[in-house]
Amino acid sequence: MTNKSETKESKKEQAVPLTLRTQSFFGKLKGCLDGLVNAYCNLTHIEAVEAKELVSQRAATLMKRGQYGKAIDHYNKLIGMGKEEAIIYYNLGICCEREGMDEEAQEAYKKAAEMDKSLTDPIYRLGLMAIKNDDSKAAVKYLSALARKNGVSFDVLYNLGVAHDKLKNYEKAIENFTKAIEIEPNYSKAHKRLGYTYEAMGGREEAMECFKKAMELEEI
Repeated sequence: MTNKSETKESKKEQAVPLTLRTQSFFGKLKGCLDGLVNAYCNLTHIEAVEAKELVSQRAATLMKRGQYGKAIDHYNKLIGMGKEEAIIYYNLGICCEREGMDEEAQEAYKKAAEMDKSLTDPIYRLGLMAIKNDDSKAAVKYLSALARKNGVSFDVLYNLGVAHDKLKNYEKAIENFTKAIEIEPNYSKAHKRLGYTYEAMGGREEAMECFKKAMELEEI
């Protein structure tokens, strides 16, 4: 006849290996689950990267086609997906400017310039927009900063001359128009603008020389 105490002891001995087997099973299961979770995270990360790339390509295509409104939607979607890059904001600024959304364009250009200090195009666009909106002081600020960085740019010097001329800073305007002409001597419009500036200062002879040069270039 089996003793009760022996039976309890026997069950206790059997319980130990069963617990160890259970712990081992759950340990392996946890390892499998962790692996699945990591695989899922990696897969979703890849999918997210691919999705961003697709949206980016679509936005660029729409922009090239001149479908700026739709391109704006895609660039904003891209930013919402976490792809915040200077070039994204710059392209967004271009599209907004084309759509007549000046405030949004200026914000995008400023963001692009803040994100990448080496970019000059956003600052240049801000300068041009300031001239267009009759904010010549802002134009001088933006374009002067570019001129200090890249003093051999015809576009920067010419438009800086325009901004100074609007402010009646005629000497500064003449200085910048002259530098621009040294770079692009065959651009007739620069000679005309220089002539108008001389005329505003009372320099009739200098103005006539500039107008004469402009006419010669237009006949070529």
